[in-house]
Amino acid sequence: AASGTLREAFACGTAAVVTAIGTVRSKDGDFTIGNGDGGLVTESLRGELTGIQRGTVADPAGWVHIV
Repeated sequence: AASGTLREAFACGTAAVVTAIGTVRSKDGDFTIGNGDGGLVTESLRGELTGIQRGTVADPAGWVHIV
């Protein structure tokens, strides 16, 4: 991260969908990833997944079932 090679990171889950990781904190010190915000890949994945959930983007895997 300090060298600038690590430009973005994200976490995902069923509730959070995709959330950018801006800063990593530990007892040994903190570091910021990229500019501290979500990058292009993070935002693209988030948009695709939320679009599938909302039915505005096609579900290529057929995972969504209306109940």
